Amino acid sequence: MIDNYLTIISNNKLFIGCVVAFMNLGSKYLILDMPSNIDKIFANFFILRMIVLYAVFFMATRDIKISLLLLLLFIIIVKFILNEKSGFCCVNFDGVNSSELEYSNAKKIIQMYEENNKK
Repeated sequence: MIDNYLTIISNNKLFIGCVVAFMNLGSKYLILDMPSNIDKIFANFFILRMIVLYAVFFMATRDIKISLLLLLLFIIIVKFILNEKSGFCCVNFDGVNSSELEYSNAKKIIQMYEENNKK
């Protein structure tokens, strides 16, 4: 009887979607339990990051071909269409330099920190 309920739940697309979303949102916190060199390995090896992304696509679709297609689309979009350094970039950031934006955001955070610590 319990096996029947578990089978129904495990085949429910809404349940699978929630699990995949939860996995994607929470997976960044799994690195907190890993040794520090694991972070460096993922940062240095593009292919390793793509294998992890493929695994996410495969878990969501459960189809090898569709997962490969989604991975290729992701790579094309991220490496070419959204990459400012690419000749195929289609996104204009209105001349705002990301380093200037990061600097102003960091400045605001420092000001907020100093205001909170004065109290």
